[in-house]
Amino acid sequence: MAFCYKEIAAILKQAHCIDQKCELFGASRHQYKLNPPINAEVARSVEETYQFTFPEDYFQFITQVANGGAGPDYGIMPFEDSLMSGAYNNFQEAYKRSLKTPFAPRPMLPEEAESSSFSKEAYQQTPDKFFIYEKEDDAICDTDGFFVLGTHGCQWDFGLVVSGQRKGQIFTTDNEGAYFFRAYSFYEFYRQWLDWLSDKENVQKELAMWHKLGQKK
Repeated sequence: MAFCYKEIAAILKQAHCIDQKCELFGASRHQYKLNPPINAEVARSVEETYQFTFPEDYFQFITQVANGGAGPDYGIMPFEDSLMSGAYNNFQEAYKRSLKTPFAPRPMLPEEAESSSFSKEAYQQTPDKFFIYEKEDDAICDTDGFFVLGTHGCQWDFGLVVSGQRKGQIFTTDNEGAYFFRAYSFYEFYRQWLDWLSDKENVQKELAMWHKLGQKK
């Protein structure tokens, strides 16, 4: 499946007409706008330099639709920002080199769920969607093969697996080694958000909830 810029732009325009002040969570940052796509050669150069390939749906999105912008919560990061995510201080090169190494998390154990940043109730409902990524003691980067796409806020990020058997899948992480499976592909992940956003009633209800919360403060 391929993304259609005109369809996405129409959904964003409709949502922005309802949420004109960008009051929904994260909307103040992305403002329902899409960044211009990047040249495909830029992404291909990164793949060649660091010896991995991006899933085709994400590649098509950033080169034909948008280099980040409007998306779930605070939106999709621009490609160049994602390249720096997870790379702290002087370790930016190490982070990019780590993307070729397979992302291979293991299932989260019940006792680990007790101390996880994720809710125990959520784990009990779908334990098969929760994982732990154990890095080696001398590893510079927190996670191999995991390309951060955006943030839910605070410590919570979401990202795309670019290497290994889970390549193409989307996970949410607490950035402390715990991961929650979100979607089998970037297309599925972004499509779910678009489908929710395209429903006027969803947006109106969410906006009313934020207004109500604002009145209580």
